[in-house]
Amino acid sequence: MKAVYVMLVGLCMVCMSAVGANAGDDVKSKVKGKWEINIPDAPYGYQDYAVEIKEKNNEIVLNLSGGDINIKDQKFVEKEGKLTANLYVGEYVKVTIWEEDGVVKGMADTSMGKLSCHFKKAKK
Repeated sequence: MKAVYVMLVGLCMVCMSAVGANAGDDVKSKVKGKWEINIPDAPYGYQDYAVEIKEKNNEIVLNLSGGDINIKDQKFVEKEGKLTANLYVGEYVKVTIWEEDGVVKGMADTSMGKLSCHFKKAKK
């Protein structure tokens, strides 16, 4: 009985250390920073943006500028490992951001259909 107890305690310790080691592996920590975003299938003048994703008051917010669009502190909601928000850019667009195999990706669901967003870390 004592051996079973020791094994259970050991298993619990391993599980707790694994959770602590992966605490920073969530999508929020991977997308924070300054980005250059290109949306190749968007209309001319709406393809390139400068974006900063940061945490403010325990929420992920986005600042976006490019063309004639300037959005400040747009809140994102995390669900199933993805961040989503509805941005108004002349029309409401549902934007989804996620991390896949170490690469940040995005999709804009617009009246023109779904447009892929290409993320590139901004140069300092």
